[in-house]
Amino acid sequence: MLILTYLKMMWRFSRSRSLLFAGLLVLSSVTQSIGLVLLVPLLAALQKSQTETSGVVGMIVDALSFVGIPITLIGLLSTFLALNILRALINYSQTIVSERFRLELLDDLRTKSFNAMLEARWEWLTTQKKSDMSNLLVTEIGRLGSALMFSVRFIVSTFSIAAYIIVAFSLSFPLTLAAMVLGGGLFFAMRRQHKLAHDQGKLLSIANRQVQQTVEEGLSGIKLIKILRSENRQSQLMLEIRSLLRKRSLQFTHLNAAMTFIFQILVAVFMVTLLYIGVTSFDLTLPTLLILVLIFSRLSPQIREVQTQINNILHSDSVLSNYTNLMRDAGAAREETLSQNLGDKIQFNKSIKLSGVSFSYRTRGIPSLRDIDIEIPSRQTTAIMGTSGSGKSTLADLIMGLLTPDAGTIEIDGVLLDEENRLNWRKSIAYMPQDVFLFHDTIRNNLLWADENATDEELQKALKFASADFVFNLPEQLDTVVGDAGQRLSGGEKQRIALARAMIQKPELIILDEATSALDIENEARIRDTIDKLHDAITVIVIGHRLPTLENSDQLIILEDGRVKKAGKWADIMDTNG
Repeated sequence: MLILTYLKMMWRFSRSRSLLFAGLLVLSSVTQSIGLVLLVPLLAALQKSQTETSGVVGMIVDALSFVGIPITLIGLLSTFLALNILRALINYSQTIVSERFRLELLDDLRTKSFNAMLEARWEWLTTQKKSDMSNLLVTEIGRLGSALMFSVRFIVSTFSIAAYIIVAFSLSFPLTLAAMVLGGGLFFAMRRQHKLAHDQGKLLSIANRQVQQTVEEGLSGIKLIKILRSENRQSQLMLEIRSLLRKRSLQFTHLNAAMTFIFQILVAVFMVTLLYIGVTSFDLTLPTLLILVLIFSRLSPQIREVQTQINNILHSDSVLSNYTNLMRDAGAAREETLSQNLGDKIQFNKSIKLSGVSFSYRTRGIPSLRDIDIEIPSRQTTAIMGTSGSGKSTLADLIMGLLTPDAGTIEIDGVLLDEENRLNWRKSIAYMPQDVFLFHDTIRNNLLWADENATDEELQKALKFASADFVFNLPEQLDTVVGDAGQRLSGGEKQRIALARAMIQKPELIILDEATSALDIENEARIRDTIDKLHDAITVIVIGHRLPTLENSDQLIILEDGRVKKAGKWADIMDTNG
């Protein structure tokens, strides 16, 4: 069944490639069969005995005579050589076609998986482990590609075995039938090993996920590890995880090696038995007997290869399940199509209004926000305060359209924020979190993520507006590489570049979520001055708890336990609460 699943995947990916591959398999098998049968009259010619003219051999001899090829030693040798050259060319083409097919299909699977993650709703993404998703993309789908290749090889081996059996039947039906019965019994005896291969594949998938998680967490927390002097602990953890992965891989290798060992011994016994029966019980000519010996000797490694291929395919069953589950779950949480033609940004001139908005994360038992009724006026600055866990960031995600309310509505100038306009609304928003993310690239390319068509003049203008003039004093200026996650820059420098990137978007709304909480007084003042310059031009929402950044806000909203505790003008609330 697994092999059929892989064949369906290949068929759906490219019918023309699948048909081409199948055609090459048929041609390879036909030339192989003819070449083997041709050995009978060839050996007879070498013995200078009567050429056999009965059955399949006779049909081929008659066909050669019909096309003008003399049934002589030279004629038969030339034909045999031509057939082998043709088969070699077919096998060469088959190898190239199958490998290209596999690689392109693998790229397609990775692209579909990655796009499914990109298109999924933010709420679903927050429930997933990044290490599991990256493990699927980098490692597991690679194993899936190996399974696809083993499926292809299985088909090749099956065609080859079929060709050998057809020739063998044409030479001796009872002896070939006996060989098939013995081979079927041997194949059935190996079914327990197939189950072991399937179970070991699941364990290997778990080990791969653990390795990916350990690597990502170790690299992300390497600064903390060095501060805590925990290098040995992290190294030991990595060693333990890698040892487990090595153990799982070796278990499968041992299984395949044991199967090959047992198979080779049993096949040798079967071969001796069949040859004894052929010599003592059937009246076979020497050429026919020699060809049967050749066929059976070639069948042995082919059947052993099929056993190995089945093991490897079953070993990758867990990967196929992981891929299928991801595509199903991400598809159910699908938000958009990458090729979808989105409209223009949504502009608003009055306010963003939240009425009776409530929201709960599926993994939590209590609501994060309850009955939120607020209005955020256009072209003004609104501050949102609250203790940790009060729902500030969740409120920002709802306003941005990343999350959908469980109850209540969000309106932009009276227009309901729904599935139809959510994506266009998000194009109108710039978001700046506390932990700024910068790509390991140049400052220029980091800024161009906001608008890939922005000119250098626009980039420079945005940097000056965000008080990021330090860029022009760097040796490479805009072409300076910022390092992994921007680690070559200070916290304040990263924040100002992120703010410049936000400005390049020309947003209708900018949300600063604790964007200044980790900055010193000087850098916080720079960000605050930039916010002040945005007044009357862009709607600003500032989420935080440090008063210097918030005190010039027009409106203040205080959250507590997911509810609005206070909302109103900054001066009125501060006069009341101090």
